[in-house]
Parts: sequence; C-alpha cells; structure tokens
Amino acid sequence: MTIGGYGSMRYEDNTLDKPKPGSGFDFRRFVLTADATPNDRLQAYVEIEFERLAEIEVERAVDRGEDGVAFAEELEGGDGGEISMEQMWGQFKFGDPFSVRLGQILVPLGRFNINHDDDKWDIPRRSLVDRNVPVLPVKAAWTELGIGATGSRSIGKSGQLSYQGYVVNGAILDFAIEKQVETEDGQGIQKLASEVSLTRGPVNGEEGVRAGTWRVAYSPTLTTDFGFSGYIGRYTPDFLEVDERITSLGVDGLWKRGSFALEGEYIHTDLGNTDRVVNAFIDTVTGSTGIAPLAGARGTETEFAITDLTPSRRGFWLEGRYKFWSERWKDSFWAKGFDNPQLVGVVRYERVKLHNAIDEVTIENGEIEHGDAATLRQERTTFALAYRPLQTVVFSVATEFNRRLEGPVLVFPRGFTERRYATILAGLAFGF
Repeated sequence: MTIGGYGSMRYEDNTLDKPKPGSGFDFRRFVLTADATPNDRLQAYVEIEFERLAEIEVERAVDRGEDGVAFAEELEGGDGGEISMEQMWGQFKFGDPFSVRLGQILVPLGRFNINHDDDKWDIPRRSLVDRNVPVLPVKAAWTELGIGATGSRSIGKSGQLSYQGYVVNGAILDFAIEKQVETEDGQGIQKLASEVSLTRGPVNGEEGVRAGTWRVAYSPTLTTDFGFSGYIGRYTPDFLEVDERITSLGVDGLWKRGSFALEGEYIHTDLGNTDRVVNAFIDTVTGSTGIAPLAGARGTETEFAITDLTPSRRGFWLEGRYKFWSERWKDSFWAKGFDNPQLVGVVRYERVKLHNAIDEVTIENGEIEHGDAATLRQERTTFALAYRPLQTVVFSVATEFNRRLEGPVLVFPRGFTERRYATILAGLAFGF
C-alpha cells in the first residue's frame, strides 16, 4: 500500500471594494490518499479532502435541575470548512484495454477535474471554468458514485488511445437547511432558510442512476494528448416533478516541446429549460397556488430559494508554461541541496459566459422575488512565476487581471459591479 497526498495554502489581495472576498491567508486544502495494489489485476484507491478546515469541536451536555432536564449541544468550526470523500473505488483488470471500476469516481469531463492536484499546477488558483464559476455542472473536484470501464490501447509506434466511461448517480438539485438568529427593531428573529442548488449526486441509494459520463483521449506521442469528453443526465429531483437534463461536452489538449508546454480546455454545459425548473420550484413551495407562504410562528421567518440556474454556460482556459534554469545558478541559495530545481513562467488566459443566468429565486414572508436573467461574461489573464525545488513542491506568485465583458455584475466573485479588478496571489503546494 502507498500512502500519499498533497496540501496547499495561499495569500491573496485584490482591488475590489471592501469587503474584499478571499483577501488574506487561505488554507486551501489538505488531501490524504491511499493506493493498494495487492495484485496486478486488483487496485483500490481512497482520497479524503480537508478543505479550509482548521477544527471541528462538538460539545454535548445534560443538566438535570429542580425544574427539569436541559439538553445542550454546541458545534464549533471554521467558516467554509469541509471534509469530503473525493475518491473511493476498486478496480478489476480483465486485460490491458479493459478494467472495471466501481465506487466514488472523478467525473472525466475535461482534463482538469481528473488531474486537479494542487502540486501539479503552477498557479495558486484553479480556473474559472472548473472551480470559480464553474462551467462544470459541479465545481472541481467533482466526484460521483457509479460503475464503468477504463483502459488504453497502443496505436502505431508511439500512439495510445485511452478511455473512461461510467454510469453514475449524477448531479442533482439538492437542498440545504440554514438556521440563523438576527435582530430586527430590537427583537430577536430566528430565520429558517432552505436553499436548493446543484450539487454532486447522492450516495445513499436514493434517486437512482441518472447520468452517464465519458472521456476518450488520443496521445500520438508521450508529450501530446487530445481529449473529448461528455456528461449527460437528469438533474431535477423527484419532488420538483419535472424532467430536465444536463448536457456537457468538453475538448482538451496538452502539447509539449522541450521546455515549453501548452495546455487548455473548453467546456459547454446546457441545463435545459430552467424556466420550467423555476416554475416547478414555486409550485412545490406554494402548493401550486402561486401564493407565497407567510411567516411561521411569532419571531420566526422562513425563506425558500433556488440559486444559480443558467440555461447554458461555456468557457475555456489556455495555459502556456516555460521551464528554465541556468547552470550558473547551481551554486546559488535556490539550488543548494536540490538535484533538479526549476523556475516556471506561466501565462493563463480564460473566459467564461453564463447565458440568461438567474442568481436567485426567493420565496419569503408572502413574497416571491424573481431576479432578472442576465448574460454574464468575464475574462481573466494570469501571469505567474513558480519555483520548484522538487517536482512535488511549488512556491508561486501570480497576478490576475479580471475584466467584466458583459452583464451588470462580475461572474467571479459574483455580484460585484467593478468593470476591472486585479489580484495578487502567493501560494505553496506540496505533494508526498
């Protein structure tokens, strides 16, 4: 068995008006992996992620007094923290071109989602397409529970054709319950909110198998790779009583020559008739009356929301990298103790477009608020310099230049009205 993993952290600051989202130090993630190959035909793999998570503390107590028994529970943790099972699968090899894989599997849509480890990249932020917007139906690293086949076959003297194909439970509109206490007019108000948004599929056997996904790649040489991938599946849950599907297609490639590499990806995602989904959501909450429910008990307010629906979204990123190192630096501080240190210059250009995006539809206290649909388009150019004392350790600095091309607000971070803004990033990523 092989134990490994990776971790990363980042500092960033930007020119957005306060409050500045993401400004400061960011513990991005720490990931542990285990790879067991007891036989050349059998393999098991596990990957567990701790994202922006410093601690979780739970306290429970029972206090028995003269007036009765009081039960108390307290949960403490950092904002935005997450523990996630990114991968957990077993594989049986029938032969070189065919193996069966079953479990929690990375969706092979595009090249980034299946190759997303932070220490493999020289820019300390993931792309708009795969993470920040995302154009992927679910942000990277997107994983689903299912079964399928994977394999490869040699073509010609140096070429190789590889494939992955799975049936999976599939991405779905799911709800989360939020509780918060606020003060209004000097009185305490408890707010109960239910938010419905697109997320990875269930793992408890409910909702059934709903999607299929694949990627086929051709590598004419060891330094070149071209891929075509897709994902098709229903994303509306049974309680909405409508049937709408996600259709995503992607093309990607990697080309290397000497110290230079060019890599990129394009993804297009269609979510069908989102107006039908919104209307079904309103009918479900209002009992098909079209009249929003009023507040609950005294001192309690209720809210129902469906967020971030877009009939279609598309985007691409293209990244050029150049590795360089001079023999004159072999006795310098940066080279001492390392066999093959490298500097890498990077330029990444990316652009995304959300067509008729609906930020949120809210049903609250007798009112239905339907945000206006708007087409949003944004581009980002990133310049970075990375220092790799080892291939699995990278220190990097980067400057991002973002520009809003269309729409009243930025795509990322969502809701800001600046036409342009810049960001400075500094990061560390390591693998082991």
